[in-house]
Amino acid sequence: MSLDTVSYWAKSAPGREYPSGPDMECDVVVAGGGIVGVTTALLLAREGASVALLEARRIGSGATGYTTAKLSSLHGLTYADLTSKLGEDTARAYGEANEEGLAQAARLVEELGIECDLRRKPNLTYTEDESHTSKLSDEAGAAKQLGLPASFVTEAPDLPFEIAAAVRFGDQAEFHPLHYLHALAEAAAEAGCAVHERSRVVSVDQGDPCTVHTEDGATLKAGHVVIATHLPILDRGLYFARSHPERSYVLLARLRSETPQGMYLSDESPAHSLRSVPTPDGDLLMAGGESHKVGQSDEAERYRALEAWTQERFDVESVEHRWAAQDHMPADMLPFVGPLWPFSDRVLTATGMRKWGLAMGTTAAAMLSDEVQGRENRFARTFTPVRANPVAAAPSLAKENANVGFRFVRDRLQRGSADDLALGEGAVVGDGLGQRAVYCDEAGKLHELTARCTHLGCIVRFNDGERSWDCPCHGSRFGIDGEVLEGPAVHPLRPAG
Repeated sequence: MSLDTVSYWAKSAPGREYPSGPDMECDVVVAGGGIVGVTTALLLAREGASVALLEARRIGSGATGYTTAKLSSLHGLTYADLTSKLGEDTARAYGEANEEGLAQAARLVEELGIECDLRRKPNLTYTEDESHTSKLSDEAGAAKQLGLPASFVTEAPDLPFEIAAAVRFGDQAEFHPLHYLHALAEAAAEAGCAVHERSRVVSVDQGDPCTVHTEDGATLKAGHVVIATHLPILDRGLYFARSHPERSYVLLARLRSETPQGMYLSDESPAHSLRSVPTPDGDLLMAGGESHKVGQSDEAERYRALEAWTQERFDVESVEHRWAAQDHMPADMLPFVGPLWPFSDRVLTATGMRKWGLAMGTTAAAMLSDEVQGRENRFARTFTPVRANPVAAAPSLAKENANVGFRFVRDRLQRGSADDLALGEGAVVGDGLGQRAVYCDEAGKLHELTARCTHLGCIVRFNDGERSWDCPCHGSRFGIDGEVLEGPAVHPLRPAG
């Protein structure tokens, strides 16, 4: 298997480069250059606020650049469950927020003339199992009752295999997320926003004004700070304990037959996602899925399983791209958007998009902009981080945090060996009372790091599918040189010694 796991989106849309950030004062600092952060920065700059947008690496290098890029309010089987656990009003708000985000993204594409392959398509959640038909019928009925564009169907004519039933949402959309995001960043810069890459935020001191510190020593002062870093890099609010991180896999395949043009998600476990992707050499099939908790699976095997699933259902000529994505799954199924914690109205966040962050992230940006401007937003009460939904959240919270505690203790007992590492392999090995993360590069040289995640000290695990060190507790990821690839960690793994 090739270890080239850079997404097609990133390869085909590198975007312009922005300088790192200097010391400065402004109205708002936005940390995070994904869909939430860039859209928030654009909306605020357009309203006359002085804004600094800080991205730790490159614009779109996180979840937005590795998504399946569906703009949709159909998220698997969601609405019957939401209605049952949290009530019809909450379920309706969730659906309307996503529909509003889809519409806002489409308006921005038209207004800014963005060439991003935006295509209106139906989106279907389907089952191949006859015994699941009633469950999909119930979902379609619940969604339609909420005013969503839902119907129940029993055919998907452009798929080369039979389905038993599906929930269909009409007038959804797909696009190239980085062509879109880079255009928004440029529009934000034109509106006066200071855009800075390679400017990792490492701490925020709340005050009047707030003080933001970056890894390279810059200090920024602002009236408000928006933490749009996928999972908040600040532990206030305990978002790492109120959600869990999942990693999933994507491939783009060239087919010998026609490429299906709808958007699809199966109801299997793990689920599989499908859509077409236009490229200069014709449409490719995107297949995604094989989700698991970060750092708790054989990643290379997940890639192989996804390819095998795709080969079983389609006439595949070649697999041309593959990559993995990561997102955080909130315990009560709702994103967190608003004040970072109960005692703050100056530091805001948006997180927990449960793998559907493009439409919802666009609405979240509008909510954050309204919060900064002191305006009411009709979705604020539903998605506020200052909420308690014990019926929906308690079972998941208990399960996931028990898992974290188990890994925190068990992984400290690891006593592997680096003696038998093959080229390109890594392992956590014993080092007295601690552990080292050891990687053998293609030249046979060993690279040794401390194995404790710099977030809360869990022991990292080698990701053999992407050659990274992944934390099985809260999802931080590090390169083989220790560089932070995913938060909530903000500091690299240190060299062992």
